[in-house]
Amino acid sequence: MKKIDWFFSLFLIIIGLTCLLFSANAFGHESLLSFGRTFFKACMWVACPVILFVSLSLWFHYRNKR
Repeated sequence: MKKIDWFFSLFLIIIGLTCLLFSANAFGHESLLSFGRTFFKACMWVACPVILFVSLSLWFHYRNKR
């Protein structure tokens, strides 16, 4: 995939998460600060496994090159 494809994919995922979380918070009549906390938690749930996967794959890749 080209870089622009990755950019649009990431952009659409972020927009989808924002819409999902904003509508969930609006249902409970929460503040915008609560939305920010929830959005940060959701992004961390996505980012932590991705970082772990990338670091492990890089480690295996460079370990096998030797």
